[in-house]
Amino acid sequence: MAVGRSSHPYGDPVSWRSGRAFGFLCVAVYGAIAAGFIARSVTGALTSPANSDWVAFAVGSHLLRSGGCLYCVGSQLATTHALGLAPGDGINPFVSLPPVGFVFEPLGLLPPLQGIAVTLTVCGAMFCAAVALTWKLLPAVWRAPHRAGGALVAAGSLVGLVAFLQWQWVMLLALLMTLVLQRGGRLVPAGLVMSLLLIEPQVVWLVVPMLVAARQWRTLVGFAIGALGWLAASLELVGPSQLLRWPGFLLQTHVSDAYRGVGLPAFVASITGNGSAAFWSSAALATAACVLAVGFRRALHEHPSHALALGIALSLVAAPHIYAQDLTVLALPCIVVANRRGDAALLVMLALSAITAIGFLEAPQFLRLIPETVLLMAAIVLDDLRTPLHRLGSDRVAHPITAPAMLDPIPHR
Repeated sequence: MAVGRSSHPYGDPVSWRSGRAFGFLCVAVYGAIAAGFIARSVTGALTSPANSDWVAFAVGSHLLRSGGCLYCVGSQLATTHALGLAPGDGINPFVSLPPVGFVFEPLGLLPPLQGIAVTLTVCGAMFCAAVALTWKLLPAVWRAPHRAGGALVAAGSLVGLVAFLQWQWVMLLALLMTLVLQRGGRLVPAGLVMSLLLIEPQVVWLVVPMLVAARQWRTLVGFAIGALGWLAASLELVGPSQLLRWPGFLLQTHVSDAYRGVGLPAFVASITGNGSAAFWSSAALATAACVLAVGFRRALHEHPSHALALGIALSLVAAPHIYAQDLTVLALPCIVVANRRGDAALLVMLALSAITAIGFLEAPQFLRLIPETVLLMAAIVLDDLRTPLHRLGSDRVAHPITAPAMLDPIPHR
């Protein structure tokens, strides 16, 4: 779009028909590449089941069913070998909260190849649902082909297709439903649904300070109720003694492989060679995010959807343990800013897809550009958040209120 606008004054304009054909061609090419990444993930899972993400959740399901130690390296390793699987790096650890393993039991207790095949089918169905719901939430003024292309680029971004055996589609659907409920004024249910993202707390942790700054107390109450539900279910499933092992097991696992992530803290860890540096830098970034929330508390209060979107983007930037597939939830910021910044947001998602394609196929070092690109998405949300207030101030300066006009209330923007 930017190239087209800049080139228009210097050449013949592209006809509507040829422009539409070019757009369909671009969407078709993107769809073909996305299908290739899906095929790559599916083939890799079925041909090398021991190295698939399904193993970790299956191990958690088996240990919950048998009553073994859920957060013990020895028991997880023994269960992995009992399944006839042996990951190349020794163990694919289960580090989620106990309810995740419990919910996964219908799939995790199946034989490996059958369980992986069924899980892939479920993930595919949720992927289609996420793309369809994204299409529904994009601005109604967009033409149907534009909404379809935008939904594909946002919810169908290649960053989400590199690992098809994860929870990213559950999280994205929960986040989109949170937005629907929030826009409908059902704030407590919105917070309850948002608490489902505690499947992977690192994608939602900075949403909380943003909502506090926005004074979205009812949403936070719903989120707190959902978090208490997670805690109660965890205690019921494994008891307090095993649950107390979870934080230590989590840190032990993630500190050692912090450099493998795609967030800014992971980049710091890779430079310093120290996994602990990722957590210190994550704490510093979280502090900066909280300061930002305080500084923009008025704007966040007036635009709670932007508070949600900004919290998601900053969570991904600052988390010490983020992988490419977690960035699927960036479809939400795209939807929130779609009315005025949709082109910029979708360009960011296209950039993430290009970085992912190059990084996973040819040059892994390209993946180091991901956190900076996600930070750009946060900047787009922040710019869209500031604009209404900036324009309101400009209007007041440029057009002083006269005595007769003071009889009318100032419209809310």
